[in-house]
Amino acid sequence: MKKVVKSWRFSTAGPVTKFKTMRLFARETLVQKTGIYFIMLFLVAACLLLSCDDDDEVPLWHEEVERLRAATTPYDFIEHAGHDGYDTEVTGYRPHMGFHYLNASLLDDKFEVEKPELLLYAPDENNKLKFVAVEYAVPIEDLNNPPPVPEGFKGADDVWEINTEFKLWTLHVWIKLENPDGIFAPHNPALH
Repeated sequence: MKKVVKSWRFSTAGPVTKFKTMRLFARETLVQKTGIYFIMLFLVAACLLLSCDDDDEVPLWHEEVERLRAATTPYDFIEHAGHDGYDTEVTGYRPHMGFHYLNASLLDDKFEVEKPELLLYAPDENNKLKFVAVEYAVPIEDLNNPPPVPEGFKGADDVWEINTEFKLWTLHVWIKLENPDGIFAPHNPALH
C-alpha cells in the first residue's frame, strides 16, 4: 500500500505528483509563449527599422511648409491676395517664375513662415492667373556688405539668393506647382 501525504511540498503518490507536474508544465509553457511573443515583436521591430531608408525621412522643414500651405490657401484666388495686401505686381512676367505680387507691409527684416512678402502667379491654359509659389524677401541696405543669410526654414535645404535688382535676400517656395529642381529652387522649369 502506498502512503499518500496531503501536502504540496512532497508526495510520492501519483495524483499529487501529477498535479505538481501539470502546474510546472503550465508555468513553463506560459514563459515559453511569452518569450516567443517577445522574440517575434523584436524581429518585427528590427525588420521595420532596417527597411527604413533615408528617403523615407520627413525633412525638418516639412511641418513649416504645411503651415505655409494652410496660411496661403485663400490666395488660390488672386482677388483674395489683392484684398489681403498683395496688390502690387513688381516684376512683369519672369520666365520660370511668373508674376510677383508684393505685400509691401510685410517687407522687413523678419522671416515669418506664414507671411511671405510675395506671391507668384502664372497663367494657366485658359490664361487665368494661377497661384504657384511664394517668395520671401529681406531687404539689404548695402549690397557690398550684406547681412547674414536669413534664418529661414528648419534644416539647410532652403536656398536664399541675393537679388541685386531689388537689393533683397530672396527665397522661393514652390508650394502650389511642383518643381523638378526642388521646392526651394529659385526657378521652376515647368514654367516657360
